[in-house]
Amino acid sequence: MCGIFGLVGKNLSINIDDCLDSIKHRGPDDSGQYRDKNIILGFRRLSIIDLSPHGHQPMTNEDKSVWIIFNGEIYNYQELKKDLVEEHRFVSDSDTEVLIHGYEQWGIDGLLKKINGMFAFCLYDKKKQITYLIRDRIGKKPLYYYRKNNYIAFSSETKAFFHLKGFKFDINQEMFDLWMGFPYLPDNNQTLINNVNKIPPASYARIDRDNKVTINKYWQLPTIEISLDFSSAVNQLDKLLVDSVKKRLIADVPVGILLSGGIDSSLITAIASHHSSSQIRTITISFKNTVIDDYKSANFVAHHCKTNHTNLFLDVKNIYQTFKDDIRIYDDLSTSDSGLFSEYLLAKEIRKLGVKVALVGEGADEIFAGYTWFQLSQYPFSLFPNKIKSYLYYYAIMRTLPGKRFFKYGNFLSDKLNEHHRSFLKKIQQYEIQYSLPNHYCMKVDKGTSDASIEARSPFMDYRIIELASKLPDNYLLNSKFYQPKAVNEKHILRKVAEKYLPNEISYKKKKGGMMPVYDLLNIGLRQDNQLILNNHYILGFFGLEYIKKLLNSSPSLTFLKWQKEWILWKCLIFALWFDYYSNY
Repeated sequence: MCGIFGLVGKNLSINIDDCLDSIKHRGPDDSGQYRDKNIILGFRRLSIIDLSPHGHQPMTNEDKSVWIIFNGEIYNYQELKKDLVEEHRFVSDSDTEVLIHGYEQWGIDGLLKKINGMFAFCLYDKKKQITYLIRDRIGKKPLYYYRKNNYIAFSSETKAFFHLKGFKFDINQEMFDLWMGFPYLPDNNQTLINNVNKIPPASYARIDRDNKVTINKYWQLPTIEISLDFSSAVNQLDKLLVDSVKKRLIADVPVGILLSGGIDSSLITAIASHHSSSQIRTITISFKNTVIDDYKSANFVAHHCKTNHTNLFLDVKNIYQTFKDDIRIYDDLSTSDSGLFSEYLLAKEIRKLGVKVALVGEGADEIFAGYTWFQLSQYPFSLFPNKIKSYLYYYAIMRTLPGKRFFKYGNFLSDKLNEHHRSFLKKIQQYEIQYSLPNHYCMKVDKGTSDASIEARSPFMDYRIIELASKLPDNYLLNSKFYQPKAVNEKHILRKVAEKYLPNEISYKKKKGGMMPVYDLLNIGLRQDNQLILNNHYILGFFGLEYIKKLLNSSPSLTFLKWQKEWILWKCLIFALWFDYYSNY
């Protein structure tokens, strides 16, 4: 985990110290800069692989014709290095240097086909005067860019752009309208901030010497089902998971696993313990006074796997003020999930234990059909037209009652789902991998852990595992052809793998919700900061003053009306706090 920032243009003479300082939390261990008249590269380092000065960035090749600044990890760098070492001289043990020599050997497209990891990096070919901005296949690492008249700026976080002369914080109205209709922003190119864009997942931007930007996609989700019997598929998934976990345990600093007690983190823990020669470190963090707490299940798993386990019970004083202060972390407010808050608090506690790398279970639900709404593909919903199922899916993720906006966003979602001509389950799976993972889970995990100077690694989001899951028949993911909201129907193949490592009470445990005290935060926030909502012209422009006042003063007794009120006001509160902070940044 590191922070990168740079400028591409003509005759550049900009001081980027403040820009780099704004992302120092991403890399507190070291910093560096490289510049010539057409490019400035800045770097903040969190040392994970090769802690020596040889891992310093910006990094270059032997003749200084190729330069790189790199955020992330290449998990198969050791294998790739074996293919390069005969023809290239290495001066470090870092994965960064493999990218430089891999580019020299195979070109940009050849390199990207070979690497497996989470990454966002800039590679500058000085001889050709071409700059590449590259983001990993799933979008685990963020990479933003901002275009000015005479240069293009790019960064791991949008905060850095605020220190550029002439940058103005303003809201992209189209994206705001879209964001208000979904739990996260389902757009891989734009952000809520006007004129600030994202390099899409599985893509790279090529910037030519005349500053022309071309976006190229280098990887696609598979859309063809494989012919593989269930037992063979279980074995293949097992092998991929083992390899993915083992690769993510490699580091030159202490590594731990964030163990919640659910099947996802428990399976990662069990695989790591089974295939590691040393005792695995696990950490469970619970919030006091929360409704959902799985620390007993986590302790059971830790005992079963014989890990070095730590239980932490987090009692946050002045919880709303802490939440309000921490909104600064999310310079890109792609999601309004409550995990915005908990992710950072968990990472801070992990860092206090001396752990610098944490394995997490994110991604399994999207990849292996772990949410109840995947069962909209099952009987009796399978009898419905896809359009109706799209509306039901929209209701499931937003709890919004039918109305003008409901059908507007439901139609938008239907169009996104129809980008893939597959079963309805596969439509949801591919939509969530393409839009939910990068803009929701990956974003909140990256921002929260990075601010605490922690590197989070997600074994389930290995692209090879995602490719396999995308090609599996529906009945390998859901165990029953019938809608069974209370039975353990989801993640069928993953649970079969888990049977090899865990007791059935964990392998077949039903998914629970989050553990953050969201309603306490909302109620306190509405008492203390409702004026921020009432004075925000974007919110008022979207809903109208009278509607917001009525919503604030309403006390619905029906559960679905209560859900709708809380969801709308939660989004309004999050946005109002975020907008207030960055308007004064």
